[in-house]
Amino acid sequence: MNRDRPPVFRFNPRAYELGFFEETQGECDACGRPSDLKYQGSFYSVAKVEFLCPWCIADGSAARKFDGEFNDWIGIDGVPPSPDGVISVDVDEAREVSDRTPSYPSWQQEQWRSHCGRPCAFVGYVGADELVVYLHEKDFAADVDGGTGFEPVVVRKYLEVEGDLSGYLFQCLTCGAHRLHVDSC
Repeated sequence: MNRDRPPVFRFNPRAYELGFFEETQGECDACGRPSDLKYQGSFYSVAKVEFLCPWCIADGSAARKFDGEFNDWIGIDGVPPSPDGVISVDVDEAREVSDRTPSYPSWQQEQWRSHCGRPCAFVGYVGADELVVYLHEKDFAADVDGGTGFEPVVVRKYLEVEGDLSGYLFQCLTCGAHRLHVDSC
């Protein structure tokens, strides 16, 4: 993989802009190479991993080496909690989200929204004031009005960008529709 420029993550295209990587000098635990970008998000593994470079996330070598996940497999919409359930999203793309996509920080465990039979891209954070921009979209409105596990009036009034009740915005890579995940401390 070319190391002249950091890799782009199709399911988290704003990972650098949103601060999921810190500019610091170190050695990647996966490849052993020096890097000036250190991943700052979730990585679920039994191994103690201190420093991961974006290249080892993007090519899947970090997940393979440490038998880990950046995003919980069953936290992706369309992936059933039991092995005998039917998967309703593209399996290869769900694996890319799980094994090769930087996660976003959340209060509890991250959930990854899906649409059109595939995982969406994480766009960023939203609060109650930003909801109106997307409420004309049927699936987004359904998320706000009961699809988050929180009462709609609570979401519409108290949702904050990185607050105690936080909104996470996703966008479908097929049709452009938006989806919402809500989490609280």
